[in-house]
Amino acid sequence: MKLHFILLLVLGLSFSACIEDATQTILFEQGTVIMAVIGLMMVVIALAYALGNALRIPNAIVFAKDELYHLGFSMMLLLGFSGIVVFSCDLTGMFFDQTMGSIGTSSCYSAGGGTSPNEVAECYVTQAKNDARSMSERYIQKYLDNMMDSTFAWSLALPLFEAYTATAGAYKRIVSNQYSMIMNSFLVPALMSISMQKFVLIFINENVIYWVIPTAFVMRFFPPTRHMGNIFIAMSIGLYVLVPMLYAFNLSMYEVVLSDCSSFARAACDNVIDNNSCGTSVACAGCETTCGNADSLWNVARLIPQAFFLPNLTMALVITFLSSIHKALRVIG
Repeated sequence: MKLHFILLLVLGLSFSACIEDATQTILFEQGTVIMAVIGLMMVVIALAYALGNALRIPNAIVFAKDELYHLGFSMMLLLGFSGIVVFSCDLTGMFFDQTMGSIGTSSCYSAGGGTSPNEVAECYVTQAKNDARSMSERYIQKYLDNMMDSTFAWSLALPLFEAYTATAGAYKRIVSNQYSMIMNSFLVPALMSISMQKFVLIFINENVIYWVIPTAFVMRFFPPTRHMGNIFIAMSIGLYVLVPMLYAFNLSMYEVVLSDCSSFARAACDNVIDNNSCGTSVACAGCETTCGNADSLWNVARLIPQAFFLPNLTMALVITFLSSIHKALRVIG
């Protein structure tokens, strides 16, 4: 009972800084299972030690002492884990505020407002997803409009003479193919990738502390699943603390860095998509229509790093982090 009270007190003081009602969720929904597993392991250790002494079995005594050490370390880790999470949240939050505070005006981050990396990451990924979906819908509509216009034809028929037919908008089939290529090669894959990333972020923010951490400690108390429990503990820290911060920084480029269209307007200028007829002439050096066009190739290109490159970079960093934490836990206990 005292141990349960200490566990409640420590978790209550620690988790409250990172997530609301985590203490109630862990202890009153998963705490019973954790305490039952601790009690079961204590009974197993006591029986193994008693049988080892009574029957002169050295292996049983060694097993009991080894499991007692692991049980004690697991309980210390459980009691101190909340402090680790809170310290990690506060440290990354302070670094996040200091860094993000210099980006200027942002629709997802307010300087000095105490916005967490989790909230900023979810806000930015929602913004990118909405842009990708809107552009995909408009590209599909333009693809269909140009495809339909390409079938327009007129005919001239004179009595006793042949009929003459001419297609006035056949060239628009090429325009529709251009919209189709951009849509199928870039926009739709980007929309699918960003949508999945948003789903993962929501799952991390809402479920890691509630379910992954209790499961990790339950698995760590049992010898056959101890190493898997270590992996889950490392995964909990990495997913809940590291991933949102990396996503917040990566996605901030979508609004801050990749919003400078004027510097790359001429490279992204397209005569068809931007309705620009000046081509590459000197008079077209500004390509003003590009930066004012919501469907320009520049806005398509902004989605590519967020959809493909930066998630892979985040995965590489998180995997390295998980491997390091898992090795440390295996060495210690």
